[in-house]
Formats: sequence, C-alpha cells, structure tokens
Amino acid sequence: MKKTFIFCLALALPAGAYASGAGTTAAGFLKVAMSPRAVSMAGAFSALADDSGAVFVNPAGLAQFDDREAALDFSNYLQDAKMGNISYAGVAGGNRFGFGATFLTVGGIERRGTSDAAGVVPELGTFDAEDMAVTLSYAQKNVLPASLPRLDAGVSLKFIRSTIYTKSAFAVAADAGTIYRATDRIKLALTLQNLGTGMKFDEVADPLPICLRAGMLYKAGENLNVAGEVSEYLQDEKFYPALGAEYWVRKAFALRAGYKFGYDTENLGSTVGLSVGFGIKSAGLGVDYAYVPFGDLGNVHRFGFWTKF
Repeated sequence: MKKTFIFCLALALPAGAYASGAGTTAAGFLKVAMSPRAVSMAGAFSALADDSGAVFVNPAGLAQFDDREAALDFSNYLQDAKMGNISYAGVAGGNRFGFGATFLTVGGIERRGTSDAAGVVPELGTFDAEDMAVTLSYAQKNVLPASLPRLDAGVSLKFIRSTIYTKSAFAVAADAGTIYRATDRIKLALTLQNLGTGMKFDEVADPLPICLRAGMLYKAGENLNVAGEVSEYLQDEKFYPALGAEYWVRKAFALRAGYKFGYDTENLGSTVGLSVGFGIKSAGLGVDYAYVPFGDLGNVHRFGFWTKF
C-alpha cells in the first residue's frame, strides 16, 4: 500500500504538468465542492482537513482523526443554483476511508431557437442543468515510517456526471494527497485533484479542472488554527493564494474567516474573495455556516450539519 501511494503521486504530478495550458474546462462545480467550514476559511483547508470534508479537498486528511463522521451541507449558489454535499468518514480494515457526493442544479434556463424570417429569436421554454460527483477515498497514517515518519497519504476516485437539457457527459478522475506533520504545530500538505478523463457532450471533450494545491497549517495556540494555501488550476492557468483562520471559544463555538486572492475585484467588487463563518459543536453534533460575497453576482450562504459517532 505504501508503494501504491508513492506510485500514484509520482504519476499524477508529471501528468498534471503536461496537461497545463489555458483552455475551457468541464465540471467547474468541482472547484467549489467544499464543506462550509472549508469555505469560510477561503478554501485554505488542505493542511487542516481533519473532518469528513477532507474527501473534497485532501483525502489524506481522513487520517487526521479517528472518529466516524457524517455530514450534510447545502446552499443557494450563484444565479439561483442549488448546491449540496454529503460526506462520510469511517474505518475499514484498520485504515481510514471516506465517501462524498456533490450535487449542483440550475433550473429555469431560458431556451431559444434560431431566428425566424423577421430576425426574431423565439422562446422555446426552459431547461435544467445538473452536475453530480461521487467520491470514494482511502487514507493511511504514517505511510513511510522508516524513511519519512509523520507522513499521511490518501487517494480518491471520482465518478462525475453532468447533464444539460437532453445531453449528458461522464468522466472518471482521481485525487492524491499528502499531509506531513512537520512538528506538533506545523503541517504541510500537497494535493493533486481531478486528474482524469475529459467530458464530452457531443463531439469535443473538455478536460477536467486539474488543480494542484499546496497548503500549510500553523497551530498558533490550542484553540487557534492559521492556514495558508495556493491553488493552481493547470488547464485554466488560474492561480489562487488563500489565507484562513479558525478560533475556537471553549472548544464549542468557532469563528472563521479567510480571503482568497486572484478574483476580479475591479468588476466584482472589493469584497469578493472574502469569506466568514462560524461553527457550533456539542456532544458529537455540529452546525457550520459560511458567508461568501460575490458582488453583483450575489452572495453565497452555506449551511452544514455533522455528527460524530
């Protein structure tokens, strides 16, 4: 199993670099498939990732905790889209595994035909668009105890489906991630996401949004997590640095905030990139909330519930 993890990472990194180059990518919803906790920290979560939401950001995070956990979150996304995630983390054969599912639905999209003799484009009703991804993850703690102790690693397999009107496209992708516990206060993470087949609705296949993440977590205190992350979308040639923080009050109430750089603040407004949120937990149950402003595009409110058992 240790050799399998190393082999996956060795193959994934060169392949991702080879796929770089600006272009159109499919399944854009994969870029925002995160838990409310991760969203409220501006996505700077790959080195923290100590809950079932790790399946969406870094599968190695499943090895950061021992509990079983199930979580559900939902939001009204931009342009009246509806989005939700389901995640689960558990134990199998002494090792960690996880399950995740992401859904995105956009309804009431206007459908028009070609122009008639008078140059008028007639309305032909509306149609819906739907996206779904199912993720299976596996993680192992201390994969290289002799040569590199304190290194955890994980892999994920994704099954992706998108539907627009009567057309559907499918893809299969893989994620590979590591978390290195450098000290009791510092963790480093490296993750490659969405390496897989293209999605073809008709004749041309569009690649998935391959993303390389590098993250760092610094535990500034018993109740304070400070995280930084850089995300590089290789095919899109987009680069997003992010900073996030989480502070726990009496280990029952968390305040979270973050900022992601790289957005078009000139057109979307000065607040785009900002995110805030909170979390409440008691007796193995928790509630999370995240707020993300997007200027003229609207605001995102994401709610989540989780339980550990």
